[in-house]
Amino acid sequence: MPFYASGAIRLLFLALLITLLILGKELLVPLTIAVFLTFILRPVSERLENWHFPRSLAVITSIVLALIALAGFVWFLYMQVQTMGDDASQLKNTVGEKINSIQIFIREHYNVTKRDQSKWIDKKIADAVEEGDQYLLTFFSITGTFITNLALIPLYIYFLTMYRSKIKKFISLIANGEHENAMSIIHAISRVAQKYLKGLTIDVLVVATLCSIGFLIIGLKHAILFGLLVAICNIIIPYMGLTLASIFPFLMMLLTQDHLGLAFGAAGICILVQFIDNHFTNPYIVGSSVSINPLTAFIALVASAMIWGIFGMLLCIPITGMIKVVCDHVDVLKPYGYIIGQEKEFGEEVQKNKSKSLKIISGHLKK
Repeated sequence: MPFYASGAIRLLFLALLITLLILGKELLVPLTIAVFLTFILRPVSERLENWHFPRSLAVITSIVLALIALAGFVWFLYMQVQTMGDDASQLKNTVGEKINSIQIFIREHYNVTKRDQSKWIDKKIADAVEEGDQYLLTFFSITGTFITNLALIPLYIYFLTMYRSKIKKFISLIANGEHENAMSIIHAISRVAQKYLKGLTIDVLVVATLCSIGFLIIGLKHAILFGLLVAICNIIIPYMGLTLASIFPFLMMLLTQDHLGLAFGAAGICILVQFIDNHFTNPYIVGSSVSINPLTAFIALVASAMIWGIFGMLLCIPITGMIKVVCDHVDVLKPYGYIIGQEKEFGEEVQKNKSKSLKIISGHLKK
């Protein structure tokens, strides 16, 4: 086919795919999360099965362990927030004093009385509340439906793990003689998911620790909480989340220390840790598991945020890494795998990973 015809067909397919992703968001997002978590929990359930657990009990136990770990993190975060809540009254008084100082500055330099400033602020708040009613109603309606769908994730994980053999058989049946290659792709994708979670956990701990230590040195209150907060923002928004999240410790330092230099110091710590994470920690710990270049990661981040919102931002990096695995194992798609990934990993490294996957599959088939 002429280039313009094949290009038009590809663009049409891409448009239909994006439309499907948007319209099927409520189903596809929980299902995608479940598939990703299934890859991660598979080694746990298989280890339990090796200990003579029934498959159903092994799957349930792995899900319960994951929920316990999540609950433990949420509890720790809640305790940190609660300690900050003890200072809420003091912070409220401090905010009131800061607002009063700003109003005095505006009155002295721009001849706008405090009464006129208060009227303007009250008007803006009233307008925001009036316009926000409809948005809040839509938000809660969508959120309620979405939370209900998220509650189905453990069920998705259970059935996907229980029927993993059937799914593998289905893939081998539609592979048309490429059984070993299809199985090698599945195992490679599974390794990407597992390595990504491990690398991401280490990266969060490193970022949170570095930021917390820096905040403690300059005397920021609730340093551990803000360290965790900026680390979480770094997960949601790769490559620039720390820099954007620096506004929180910056404002906290202004409210509690009343020193502009220390406030900029808190923001500077975030920027410094962002530089360390982007150039050292992330490439060698997280980036090595997904093997995609920063340009692809940034484009995937923006596109996924437009399609699936915050959940798309969380899932875009591992999904892009999985897409790269498929491209590396399919000859027709190898140019796309090259443009997505790091250049040094094209060629010999791809063949090495493919050979390693085929050896694993051959071992499973012999068993």
